[in-house]
Amino acid sequence: MQIDSVLEKLNLLGKDGLFYLSDIKLKEFNIVSNRIKETLLKLLPNAIFCINNEPLILFFDNPKDLDLLEKQIWNFNQTPIVFIISKNQIQIKNGFNFVKNTGLNDLTDSNNISDFDYFKLITGESWEKYKSKFDSRKRIDSYLLSNIESARNILINKGLDSNVANSLIGRVIFIRYLIDRKVELNKYEILSKEQFYEILKNKDSAYKLFKQLRNDFNGNLFPLEFFINGITVNEEDLVDEEHLDVIISLLNGDKLISLNKKSEIQLSFFDIYDFSIIPIEFVSNVYEKFIGRSNQAEQGAYYTPLFLVDYIQKETVTEYFNSNSKLYNCRVLDPACGSGVFLVETLRQIILQYKLINPTYNDSLDSYKEELKLLLTENIFGIDKDENAIKVAIFSLYITLLDYLEPSSIVGFQFPTLLGTNFFVADFFDLDAEYNNILKNKHFQFILGNPPWGKVADSVKLYESYWKDKEKNEKIDIKVTDKQISQVFLIRVKDFSFDESALIVTSKILYNINAKDYRRYLLSNFKFRQVFELSSIAEKIFNVSNDSSIEPAVVLFYKVLEKDEELKSNLITHISVKPNYFFNTLKLLVIEKFDIKEVFQNLFLDYDWIWKTLVFGNILDFYFLKRLKDKNTFETINDIVSNTSHFIKGQGLKFKDGKRKIDTSEFSNYKFIGSLERTFDKNGNVKDTTTNYNKLLRQYYLTKNLPKWDSRHVGYFPDDKRIFNQPTLLITGGITTEYKCVSAIMYEDALFKSSLTAIKAINSNGINELKSICALLNSTFFSYYILSSGSSAGIERKESHDEEKWGMPFSTNNEIINLVSETEKLLNDDYESILSNESIKLEISKIYDEIDNQIFKSYNLSSLERSLVDYAVNISIPLRTGKKYENVFKKLNFKSSILENYAEIFLNHFGSIYNKKGHYFEIEIIFSKHTIAMYFRVTLNKSTKKIVWSQKGYKELLSTFTRLSFENVGQNLFIQKDIKGFENDGFYVIKPNEYKSWHPALAYLDLSEFIEALHNSKPKIDE
Repeated sequence: MQIDSVLEKLNLLGKDGLFYLSDIKLKEFNIVSNRIKETLLKLLPNAIFCINNEPLILFFDNPKDLDLLEKQIWNFNQTPIVFIISKNQIQIKNGFNFVKNTGLNDLTDSNNISDFDYFKLITGESWEKYKSKFDSRKRIDSYLLSNIESARNILINKGLDSNVANSLIGRVIFIRYLIDRKVELNKYEILSKEQFYEILKNKDSAYKLFKQLRNDFNGNLFPLEFFINGITVNEEDLVDEEHLDVIISLLNGDKLISLNKKSEIQLSFFDIYDFSIIPIEFVSNVYEKFIGRSNQAEQGAYYTPLFLVDYIQKETVTEYFNSNSKLYNCRVLDPACGSGVFLVETLRQIILQYKLINPTYNDSLDSYKEELKLLLTENIFGIDKDENAIKVAIFSLYITLLDYLEPSSIVGFQFPTLLGTNFFVADFFDLDAEYNNILKNKHFQFILGNPPWGKVADSVKLYESYWKDKEKNEKIDIKVTDKQISQVFLIRVKDFSFDESALIVTSKILYNINAKDYRRYLLSNFKFRQVFELSSIAEKIFNVSNDSSIEPAVVLFYKVLEKDEELKSNLITHISVKPNYFFNTLKLLVIEKFDIKEVFQNLFLDYDWIWKTLVFGNILDFYFLKRLKDKNTFETINDIVSNTSHFIKGQGLKFKDGKRKIDTSEFSNYKFIGSLERTFDKNGNVKDTTTNYNKLLRQYYLTKNLPKWDSRHVGYFPDDKRIFNQPTLLITGGITTEYKCVSAIMYEDALFKSSLTAIKAINSNGINELKSICALLNSTFFSYYILSSGSSAGIERKESHDEEKWGMPFSTNNEIINLVSETEKLLNDDYESILSNESIKLEISKIYDEIDNQIFKSYNLSSLERSLVDYAVNISIPLRTGKKYENVFKKLNFKSSILENYAEIFLNHFGSIYNKKGHYFEIEIIFSKHTIAMYFRVTLNKSTKKIVWSQKGYKELLSTFTRLSFENVGQNLFIQKDIKGFENDGFYVIKPNEYKSWHPALAYLDLSEFIEALHNSKPKIDE
């Protein structure tokens, strides 16, 4: 069976994203990263299918050595689906799952080939169906790092210093790389892997080999001497044959018994690893294991995934070469280089650019070798406090040089010395370190990296003193928040000469309510080009030693602001990536059209809250929030409750507060909102217990079954004890999965802990305000407001700070107050019983909806503003939390009311303009299973229907529009979610058939685009 017949069955022939081997061999083929292209040219697939420039399917027609090929594909670790076509059979393999002695696991059989139809691939249907098959724990990078960590732990438990263990493992990986590259190692008496393992069985022969390699390759490749406990020692004196046996077991693919977890037996896969295929970047990430889990947390170091490295490279180094096609030098500094992944990728691009500019580079091998060394030493620089990190980074760069040499020319190639000239074991904030003198006279095109986050204890003196001295010298308050080291990294780069910096930092920098002054300093001293926001997907990107991290992240692209440079003219591109099927399954970054906004830098100075608004919203949300925050339009909750003659606000008691003990016996008749069960520490002292309020306190409801206070001593009691007297509004700090606050009015005297905030009405005049605030905090309006402007909601934790709640605009009416009273009466019973009564549940749900509606009325929300609230509640929050996630992408039916609602927004605007003097505005909705189009036109024929429905196939749908064809739209539609254009008699919009794309909030956004285009009178297609 020929490959084209399979591609035809899959509807892939002629589609955007399909490439043949001949395409890959072209120098101009830059659809994938250089790292991926180089490996594809080793695998030689007959065809590949890419989505968003990632090779997700490989096609092989009658491959010769199938066993070897399957092992190589697994080592490639880039392609989840593999089609192998041979002898009229189709095998569909899982490229991420390899079983020893068996090969790649079957993904499914040929009966299910239709699961990989073009439409199912690009809409995400295929990936959703098979996502459980692509288990990250089965991928080679997971096995490789796990194997090395296990071997390293065993070596350390057998008495080796960690630095020695690191060096020993790194050195044998280097030799395995040489063997897998088929480098002639006759002079070392190595003709195969097995002969190398035989050499390792004898300590003397092993170290004879290691010394020969050190002398032949030179450089800083895993030294044989170490400085331990104040003295210099030789590795050979520390390693015995028992240690080498561990290395042999690792390399042979034997079982590794972890001494830390005695019951855990792990099988090594080193016998099937192919280091000529495995990207050196994976080996670089061994660094994350080398420094160890606890040390990693202390240093604030976080693993950087390769797809994010690729994105930053594309935005910096790649773009630099695209704009400077005759240059091949591009000097880059990574100030916290770790294992050097940014620098390795940079060196790859530099070498390939050099080869492109110098096509005769290989005429003189000796000259080419010297040029390779110069490309490294002239362009690549790194700093890190961790000596192990520096060693791995240098090792990775050396291997990268060898990747661009033929095997026959590798032996005898001497590496340049990098330590102390290009790489420095030092603190980035040590102004007395030698690297300052070396680097101060160099100009860098880019400063790239992923610096440490959080508070870093052992460097506190240096980075703290650095920014405090800077404040004195510049006579300005920088106000670094909570001693966050990444904030200081962002400003330290100003001491160097560079064109642009791109650093990955915690995005809390942009939203923390205490960091406003710091943000103002940044915006006043640096010119930002792009903000690449990853908070929505951060926990699926970054790992702390392979444990999920909830730390949010952002990439900031910026340069030093020149004197007299205008911020008003600087347009910042803000990109906020959202989760989707492609990312959830494949970690494939997909940037949709409406994820991208352009905002002038001065707006961030004038409206600090816009940072958060842009994460989930757009320019329409900005104007909506601006109206809500206008103090001339609305009072805030704080304005209402700050009248101390009517209200008290504050938090409750704390069981512990230092050694203070406050007598509470006078409150023995009070109830307590929480648990009075005591737990004790090892010294017999009562421990403070965390109270779970889930069943005690609900929206509008506080249980009647509260225990009486037991009069124990506490550490903290609020100054005004009246806060514990009813009526008091209780508010939780956390928010629900719907991003609503939880609040209810307490109608009996009770104590509560400081995890609850309270507003106490001093007299009966304030009870209506309490009910109004209660309704507001429990509403979908609150969900929208806190998502759009709250510092934590949707970014890190599901919580809202008191300052943010008090700053909310306040509005009410009598109907809201009456509805809250009605709700309290209905809930004045056992909550669990109410939940089991469907009729009461339905009645309560209707009341909640009406409360929302009345709140919207009280704020005088327009239909546009209501749609923005609805989009946040039904699209943005489910995307972020995963709750009701599937509803976001659900397919719409023919004549769906959602589509008609979208169309009505255009009718209301353009109808009022064109429906006069014999002209009529109508909309044709062209429906298909995968795609929907709307065609807006002005006609001379009056029709009883302003909205006309029709059904067509996808190709037929596209042929309706003269500028479009099936081939040139393709997957772009399902990535960008939007194609707009003009015809002679109207204009159109085409989107995927999914609820998210046709939400009314996007109708208003699309409408504004068309209005702007019509005003500019430049009809064009925007794909």
